[in-house]
Amino acid sequence: MKQILPVLAVLLLTACNYTLAADITPPPDYIPPTPLPTLGPLFPASAPSVENGKALYADHCAACHGETGMGDGPQGIQLEGVTVPALALPEIAGPFSPAQWYAIVSQGNLQRFMPPFIGALSEQERWDVVAYALTLHSSPEEVARGRQLFESSCATCPAAYFSDEPRMAAFSTDDLARLIREGNDQIPAFGKDLSGEQIAAVAAYLRTLSFGAPPTAETAAGASPVPPAESGPAAGSPEGMGSVSGSVVDSRGNPLPAGLGVVLHGYDHTQSGGPQEALTLEGAAGEDGRFIFENVALPENRIFLAEVEYQGIQYQSDFAAVTAGDSAVSLPPLKVYEASTDLNLLQVGQIHIYSDFATQGTAQFLEIFTFTNPSQQAVLVPTDGTSVPFIALPEGAQNPGFEAGQDSAPLVSASDGIAVLPSDKPYSLITFFNLPYDNELEFHQDFVLAAPSILVLIPEGIKVQGDRLTPGAIQPVQGANFQTFRAEGLQAGGVLTITLSGRPKAVPDASGTTTRQKVLVGLGAFGLVLILAGAWLYMRDRSQVDTEAGDVDEFDSSDEVMDAILALDDLHRAGKLPDDAYQKRRAELKEILKGMG
Repeated sequence: MKQILPVLAVLLLTACNYTLAADITPPPDYIPPTPLPTLGPLFPASAPSVENGKALYADHCAACHGETGMGDGPQGIQLEGVTVPALALPEIAGPFSPAQWYAIVSQGNLQRFMPPFIGALSEQERWDVVAYALTLHSSPEEVARGRQLFESSCATCPAAYFSDEPRMAAFSTDDLARLIREGNDQIPAFGKDLSGEQIAAVAAYLRTLSFGAPPTAETAAGASPVPPAESGPAAGSPEGMGSVSGSVVDSRGNPLPAGLGVVLHGYDHTQSGGPQEALTLEGAAGEDGRFIFENVALPENRIFLAEVEYQGIQYQSDFAAVTAGDSAVSLPPLKVYEASTDLNLLQVGQIHIYSDFATQGTAQFLEIFTFTNPSQQAVLVPTDGTSVPFIALPEGAQNPGFEAGQDSAPLVSASDGIAVLPSDKPYSLITFFNLPYDNELEFHQDFVLAAPSILVLIPEGIKVQGDRLTPGAIQPVQGANFQTFRAEGLQAGGVLTITLSGRPKAVPDASGTTTRQKVLVGLGAFGLVLILAGAWLYMRDRSQVDTEAGDVDEFDSSDEVMDAILALDDLHRAGKLPDDAYQKRRAELKEILKGMG
């Protein structure tokens, strides 16, 4: 599944804070949607593969970032008002850690036209891509020089320090350079006499120590189909070794295909508390669905789980852990389902539509679909990474994308998209897009599936017309007021038409001054506590930075000044500020920043 326009948004790496308005009473019968998924541990479970990352980069990233990472890909140069970061430049790559890059690759950045890759690439594949991207600002010759310098300048340094995945994921290249110069309680300051180029070479080499750990003897082991009588522990297994067995079960009780591939994963706990993949074994299930892996190391507390691909869907078993003295581990049965492409098997529960008009000439929309799969089949949902077929986008929609909700039942990877398994727990998907807005817009939302309940939130001041809309109360959310509307009973193939006109109403701020509405939260009062919405609104407000001269009283902190400088750079890069005004205002902001120091 390929993504489009993968632009690494360096600017979103700056932190932003979101607060909640939890004291607001939601509308009656409100079903809260779910926020976006968290990323889990920000370090790879296994040492990332640069070679695999190179192939993935060519397939998913080079179109925008360029083959050599200089930001000159054929799709990237067509982006209006957006500069694609040149990952191969040390000044771009240096300040950011692998964990920060992983977060951007995973969650994307809508403002910079980069889609999320959570649904397209596995966790390990995303780390592989990041690993390859980290090599673009160095060369093999530089790495070789760095190794010689390290071995001659710090012969007693523990190289294993730099292969610890949690530690290295948190270290940027600049952090490594600082460590080389200044040292710490474990590494001496061995770079005091090295030049800047030499330190950069050593940092490039040290980064490679966290890549591509050689396979252990365990990875040469395997599994094969076995009849039920042979499913016990292998006779004569060495001490500490044993078997891991399990079964694949068809939900209908039908026979499974012969030789169904099974992949066994084993994870150990690291000192940092996160799981580290210790082995990956490949085998196959027998005709009865049973499988066994023999002569497997069974250290105490190791966790095992199995994966199979069936009818284009990736399934994963629940885990089993090793207890002291175990010579055999049995995994819970792994249930698979018949795959179907019939989207009508899905049932939508509630839909939320949120709109924002703060950007001149643009109406921005977030829609949250909550749905279930009450059938006994796994529903295949093809996707290109920016849309799904049962969520219709209005004509003219720009910069579309989607995410899964955090509390959603887990969506499963499939060969051409995602799969929705039968589940008692509801699923949720969040879609987002822009529409041109010149003080009037007729918004048509088509519904591929029946929509029994729709909640619409429109900023106060926007005039709203729609035959199917029932108005509700005005809901305040941290100084911004939203009109609420409800629509019910739309059948599959139905259309909700909403005519919007005007501008959002201005509201007084805490000092009594009338200003435009702006929301710096994820709309927690309505359950829209979304990382996505928070980042979207944050970037929107940054783009509205005042370009007139001011003084230090404009800002409460140095962070706010830095945000203003970044926003000013955005506007100038997009051609929205003349150079003279840009240089003047930037100089003023830098002086304000110095005064805060």
